[in-house]
Amino acid sequence: MEILNARPIRARKFGARSILTEFMLLTVVLVSGVVWLSQMTTHEASSRYGILKASYWDSIPYEMLPINAEGQPTKVGADDWSGDRRLVYENDRSSPGFADFTFVHKLKGVFYLFVQYASPYLYTILLCGGGLFLFYRRRIRQPLQAMIEAANRVANGDLDFRVGIRSRDEFGRISEAFEQMRAALEQSNRESWRIAEERKRLNAAFSHDLRTPLSVLKGRIDLLADFYPSGNLDREETVSAISALRRNADRLERYVTSMTSVQKLDDLQPQPREIELTELAEELQDIAKSLSGAKTITTNEILPGVLNLDSSIVFRVFENLIANAERFATESIQITFHTTPDSFAFTITDDGLGFTPEALKRATDPYYRGSDKEADTHFGLGLYLCRLLCEKHGGVLSVGNVPSGGAEVTARFGSYA
Repeated sequence: MEILNARPIRARKFGARSILTEFMLLTVVLVSGVVWLSQMTTHEASSRYGILKASYWDSIPYEMLPINAEGQPTKVGADDWSGDRRLVYENDRSSPGFADFTFVHKLKGVFYLFVQYASPYLYTILLCGGGLFLFYRRRIRQPLQAMIEAANRVANGDLDFRVGIRSRDEFGRISEAFEQMRAALEQSNRESWRIAEERKRLNAAFSHDLRTPLSVLKGRIDLLADFYPSGNLDREETVSAISALRRNADRLERYVTSMTSVQKLDDLQPQPREIELTELAEELQDIAKSLSGAKTITTNEILPGVLNLDSSIVFRVFENLIANAERFATESIQITFHTTPDSFAFTITDDGLGFTPEALKRATDPYYRGSDKEADTHFGLGLYLCRLLCEKHGGVLSVGNVPSGGAEVTARFGSYA
């Protein structure tokens, strides 16, 4: 099964943080980096620009003048001024200028001034913009693309994949919810496919078994049509033909009834209620005694407890299995009850010949009768219906043989919360 966005779990714990928290932390780090680098760069550019200007103090007529209240240089009180001073070119005291700088030094001065004022904006664009873009690409775009691809594949009916976003952030929670939805859809599709295939096999088996009584009916009808009008058919042959018609008509009716009972299971919904297990076991033992005939019944003790079960389904499965065991058992039938906190089960064992290797594989298939000498008296639906009922009740039906050779069938029912 393909796994979408199966990134390895990182050693750092970012996967445990929300995307918003990580975004805020990254923003604080990037802004702090921009401020620090801007200060360092501005200070360095300002220092280099000051050094460049200072190199011209001996050759260019600059003068250090005091700064007045308006922030402008002045010569008033210049000799006894102890406050701030500014280096001013004497020919243009409003701005320092580059009048007497060499061409190279002018370029350097412009570069230093540009770096001094533009570096904060450049660092903001490079660090914040680049960092946030990488954050988006790593933490948002990748899982977002995985979710979009997953949604498109679900829309196209492809469920053979698994969303592998393993972080615990917002996308991780969305991924878990999406994976649950995908798994539920896949299970539903598998169940629908299984039901369709089972229906197909059921209809095929039903159609196959209908051929024999229909062939008999057509043969007897043709016989009566050909010979009865001419009087060439004696009374005994006529009665025999009519009896065959009736037997096979009854058989067809039973077939239709069996198919109806199978189809009704699709609409069956368990109706669980709290049941005391000891009381349930006593009722099942009474059913076993009434259906076992002359066979000896042995059971085990069951511990007290309460489970939510549909007793009608449990009784129906139990009656079918006891009837099967009574038909194949030689002398005795053993019933073993099993309970867990969330299930109830019973195992029915007989001392007959057990299941053949083929029957172990196909015993729960619809209309499978194997080499049963009494195959004409039933349609091979007993174990199939028991399996469907167990599955409807959240359980399972399993068949096997005990070492002594007898058959062993276990029916398990899930308890509802």
